[in-house]
Amino acid sequence: MLVSSIFVMAICCLAFGDECSVDDGSCNVNINFQRKQSEVIAFHARMSTAVRSLAVRQTLIFDTKISNHGDGYNKATGIFTVPKSGTYVFVWVIRMYTAEHSIELVINDTVFGSTFLRAKNGDDGSVSNTVVVDVARGDNVFVRNHGSLVGDGIINNNQHGKSTFSGWRLG
Repeated sequence: MLVSSIFVMAICCLAFGDECSVDDGSCNVNINFQRKQSEVIAFHARMSTAVRSLAVRQTLIFDTKISNHGDGYNKATGIFTVPKSGTYVFVWVIRMYTAEHSIELVINDTVFGSTFLRAKNGDDGSVSNTVVVDVARGDNVFVRNHGSLVGDGIINNNQHGKSTFSGWRLG
């Protein structure tokens, strides 16, 4: 028993160095640690009203912020400015009524994802896509109408569903 106690005290002192003191055969260890607070970066926004016509390359404005941890999303411009480099997930959902649109996710000037939906003759539908991508601090991420296809009809936002744009940093 004495041998095992001495062994434990030796390991204690080796492991904790100056933070360890031995008094009366017992090992007292003071451990000071700081919890690293993870920086959550995430946003979720939706459109509050219907959009009746879109120009080519027009940025969609998701004007109602539901959450904006990290303050990267600007509800006036519809642009998420990356506050910290890393791998991010971006998701957009577009709800249409009697419409046909191709919608793109753009980072800076490069298209990283697109959707297309034809909901005609009084039809209503939703289309979504997800992109996982490495981005750098300061990059601008946004959702826009297609680069060459105008599309037509209504991007709908009412009590039956909203168009949304979301993103979050992994790890």
